[in-house]
Amino acid sequence: LGLEGLPAGQAALLDKKSRERWLMAAWLAVSAEQLAYPLRVHSSERPDFLLSAPGLAVGVECMEVVPEELKRLQTQLRDINSGWLRPVLAPGEHDWDWSNPLLQRLLAPKGGRPGFNGEDPVALWLAVMRWAVAKKRDVIGREGFARQPRNVLLLHDNWPLPALPCAGPGDDAEQQRWQGVLDQLHARLLADGAFVDWQQVAIVQADWVWKLDVAEARARL
Repeated sequence: LGLEGLPAGQAALLDKKSRERWLMAAWLAVSAEQLAYPLRVHSSERPDFLLSAPGLAVGVECMEVVPEELKRLQTQLRDINSGWLRPVLAPGEHDWDWSNPLLQRLLAPKGGRPGFNGEDPVALWLAVMRWAVAKKRDVIGREGFARQPRNVLLLHDNWPLPALPCAGPGDDAEQQRWQGVLDQLHARLLADGAFVDWQQVAIVQADWVWKLDVAEARARL
């Protein structure tokens, strides 16, 4: 794929398909021992990649958790040193998808609203991840999506919240904290029935790939 080892900050500057290739490289690096060989990776659409190997057929769909809409708002608010101010543009002024909880939180009145526990970053992060999985469950069910015997959803956690930092290498305490958050997400995805459609949900952060399936949530460096 040609993007192995590229830092997340540099990957964010790539075009869409190259960012998807970077996500695939990160996931493959921690999944090699579970795969069959020889393995071929095919660029595709709906899903973004098809993996084929003897006795193995996997469809991989990629998604950046922070949408283009929020990036545009951040650009327009670049002179304001805050991520929670109400933007000048409002829903209805542009044909954007405002269902992402990040955007809803950005538009919420000061003091928060029900469902986000005020400014609780864990609650917001969990809401965003559940939203992303639900959005892609709708996509996998559409006509023309080539569902495979095994389907993997790669989520790029491309905007870690300031109060919810990523676990770094050797940071055992932070990794344990994240494990607790991932266990909460795993329980909610199980309750939602998400693993019926996506047999694995992998969340790619700067240094970690968190892999969730019907059995467990686990981290790989």
